[in-house]
Amino acid sequence: MPQLDEQRFFILDKVHSDLKKISIIHPYIENRYDEISSGKYPKNHLWGIDALSNLSNTSIKIIECPSLSIHPLLEKLINRFLFKNNSSIDIEIAALKASKTSDLIYSVSGPLGLSRFYKKSCKLISWVFRIPETTYGCLFHPYSKHNLVHYSGFCCLTKNCYVDFKNYGQSQFIPWYIDMELFCPDNSRTNHKKGFFLATGKTRRDYKTFIRACEHLDVEVRIIAPNSQRPTILPSNIKWFDSSNNPPDKAISYSTLRDWYDECLAVCIPLEDDEEDTCGYTNMLEAMSMRKPVLMTKSGCLDINPKKNGFGLLINPYDYNGWSTAMNKLANNPHICSEMGMRGQNLVKEKYNGTLFNQRITDFVGLILYNGKKSSVI
Repeated sequence: MPQLDEQRFFILDKVHSDLKKISIIHPYIENRYDEISSGKYPKNHLWGIDALSNLSNTSIKIIECPSLSIHPLLEKLINRFLFKNNSSIDIEIAALKASKTSDLIYSVSGPLGLSRFYKKSCKLISWVFRIPETTYGCLFHPYSKHNLVHYSGFCCLTKNCYVDFKNYGQSQFIPWYIDMELFCPDNSRTNHKKGFFLATGKTRRDYKTFIRACEHLDVEVRIIAPNSQRPTILPSNIKWFDSSNNPPDKAISYSTLRDWYDECLAVCIPLEDDEEDTCGYTNMLEAMSMRKPVLMTKSGCLDINPKKNGFGLLINPYDYNGWSTAMNKLANNPHICSEMGMRGQNLVKEKYNGTLFNQRITDFVGLILYNGKKSSVI
C-alpha cells in the first residue's frame, strides 16, 4: 500500500485554483492513517479515498467534524428529531460549510440531510447502504426522497440499492472489499489447538438465538460484542469479550482478531431478520480472506451467498436448531471447513479485492466530477 500523504489529504492547495476540489466526509477514520500505513488497521475502511487522490487535476481534503459546543442532551435531541440518528449535527454542519468552497463532496458516512442547502455548483456523492424510506419521522431525514433528489450520484453497496437510487441520480453498484494484506492466514500454523467458533459484530446481531444454539455444543465459542447484548447467564462453553467502546478494536486488536480468525473452525454471523440490511458484510469478507467457512443468517440484501458460492452455510432467521446443526456439521468435518475456506478466499481474490474497488471508485467519482452521463452496474 502506498504511504498516505497527509499534505495531500488535509490541505487544500490554494495556489492551484484551477484544480477541482474534493472534500471528504469520513469522520470515523480520523487519527487512523498512521495505523493504516503501518498495516495495523484495515485499509478498506478508507472507502477509496486513497485512490481518489490519484485523480488528475484534483485537490483532496478530509473535512474535520469537530463536536459542537452545545449541551449533549440538546445534541442528542437534534440528531434524533432532525436526522433520525442517520447523521449528526456536527457532520451536517461541517459538510454544509465545505460545500461553499468545494466542487464535490464525497460522503462515506451515508446521505447527508442538509443537501438542499448546499452551493448549487457543488456536486454530492454518497455511499448508500439501504433503500430510500417512505416514512421519515424527522425534518431532515438523510434517506428521504425530498433530500435524495439533490444528489449527483450514489455509490451503492448492493444491487438492491442501485435499483432504487438510480431514480435519484447517477448510481453505481460497487461491491465491498477487504484488506487481504492484513487479513492473511498464517500458513506456518500446522497444528492448531482444538478449534472454536468465532462470532463478532454488534449491529443488528441476534446473539439470543445464537447462544441458545450453543448451549449443548461441545466446542468453545468466542463472541466479541457489546455487553449490552450479553445475557446475564452464559453457557460454560461461551467466552464473551466486550466491545462496547468505539472504535471496536479497543476491545480486541486487529492483530489478535487475525490470530483468532486463523485458529477458529468457522466464523458465525447471527443476524436479525432484515431483508435490506448489509450488516455482517465486512465480517464475512474478513473470514473469507482468512480462509474460514462462514455460517450466517440468511440475508436478502447482500449480493454474495455463502451457500451458493460454496464457502459456508446459511441459517434461517431465529432458527437455533439450524445454527446447532450447522455448527456440529463443521465441528465434525474439518475437511469441509478446509474446502469451504479455500473457495471463500479464492472468491475474495477474484471479486472483492482493493484493486477492483478503488478503480470503480475513481471511475465513478471522475465521471460525476467531469459531468459524465453514464449510470451502470458493474
